[in-house]
Amino acid sequence: MDETKKTGGPLPEEPAKAPAPQEDAPKAEALDAQALHEEMEDLARVFQEELDRAKAQAEQEASFENGGMLIQSLDDLPNRQEAPEEDAGGETEEKPLCACCGEHPAGTKKNPDSLYCPACDEGLRHYPFDFLNILLALVLVAFVFYGGYRFAGQTEVFVQAATADRYAAQDTLYAAADAYAQVQTTLEDERTDGALVTKRAIQTIYRLGYMSNIRDFAGQLRSWELQMPHFRSVKTAVDRAEQFLATGDAAQEILSPYLSMAAEEIPYDDVFAALEALKTAAPDTPEALENGYVPQFSEYNAGMVTFYQYYLALISNQSLEAQLALVEQIRELEPEETWLYATLLGELYAKTGRDVEPVCALLQEANAEDGTPALLRVIALRTAGSYDEAVAMAEEAIAAENEYAGEMYRQIGICRLLQGYYAQAYAQLDEGFQSTNPSVQMVNTLALCAAAAGETDAYNDAVEMLESSGYTVSADVTAYRAGECTIESIFTEGDLDVT
Repeated sequence: MDETKKTGGPLPEEPAKAPAPQEDAPKAEALDAQALHEEMEDLARVFQEELDRAKAQAEQEASFENGGMLIQSLDDLPNRQEAPEEDAGGETEEKPLCACCGEHPAGTKKNPDSLYCPACDEGLRHYPFDFLNILLALVLVAFVFYGGYRFAGQTEVFVQAATADRYAAQDTLYAAADAYAQVQTTLEDERTDGALVTKRAIQTIYRLGYMSNIRDFAGQLRSWELQMPHFRSVKTAVDRAEQFLATGDAAQEILSPYLSMAAEEIPYDDVFAALEALKTAAPDTPEALENGYVPQFSEYNAGMVTFYQYYLALISNQSLEAQLALVEQIRELEPEETWLYATLLGELYAKTGRDVEPVCALLQEANAEDGTPALLRVIALRTAGSYDEAVAMAEEAIAAENEYAGEMYRQIGICRLLQGYYAQAYAQLDEGFQSTNPSVQMVNTLALCAAAAGETDAYNDAVEMLESSGYTVSADVTAYRAGECTIESIFTEGDLDVT
């Protein structure tokens, strides 16, 4: 079979033959290929030698850094966590340079987080300090010790003032007043200025009605301090205290001629009118205080004038309702001054059968230490005829060291008189007389009990005590001894008490 049959088509034309090369051409090409091969072999050998040398050097360094151990893999590292961390880009975090020299890495063996390199850290520890700096440091230390010494010297004042402030905040005003007086004494001894302490002391004793004491405390303040805005309440207290004192002096001057008279001899209407005239009278110019401050007021205090009108009604044996009306008027004129009217109001409520508890609550709110509410409750029980209950409550108050213990003894004596136990009544009054500071009313009641119990010597002693002090024996007592009245009429009629 011919070629046409095998391919299924005509044979292609035979290409033209290239010109025959020269005879040396094959040999030259063979030599060039052999030289190129040898050169490539040399390059491969040199590269392999350099690669082997680099591997050997890397293995040697790794072995040295890890204590001579040959690291076969990453698991053979002694502590893989000590390997330098890489950031997100795969680069090792560089350690900051020393803050002092700026050349060497920061950190020491003892303190890797140190801002200084070992050399600078050691140098700074022995850096020579300037003499002036040392002197300044010593002066500062001296001032610190001096300040501590001064503070230690004032510690007593701070403690006392804090104690007084705590009492005042708790409305225990008697304890607060005593504590402030102690602070004031300490301030004077230490020659220390305590204007703010004096301010709080004045505010406290004003609430108690200790007007004469305010003058003493105010003398510790400078005149210009009373004009400062934050001392406005103190200035008001000082001005009003002086007004109350001036009013009291003027009223007592009017009343003094009649205090020794019998009740029926006092010209009640005339004296009452003279007192009433004080409400519109102009007082004399107040005298300057110790610090040079001149109190400011231009009229007498109407509430204080009314108080002396009540006192006039009391010594003139005016009715309880008349007395109560005057005390109610005081409350209307000076509602904040509970010290001026609340006790009187409660006693008159008790004697007229009214509820004393609202007044007791008012007194307790003003001063948690006030013993008056207990006394008012005893008087209310006694005037209501509950004698045993009144005695029990009075004895409880005495055991609790009530400030009116003397008056509690007197109320017990009155209850025993009304029960007919004259010897017990005298014993109670005598015990109260011996254990407390007796009032004029207590001595008169003691004389009455002595007369009822047949204690003639005791009666004479009581009369002598009254007369030596410028007082006369109560008309109730003399009338009882003369048989002109009874115990029951004295304590259940009229003023319901010895007058």
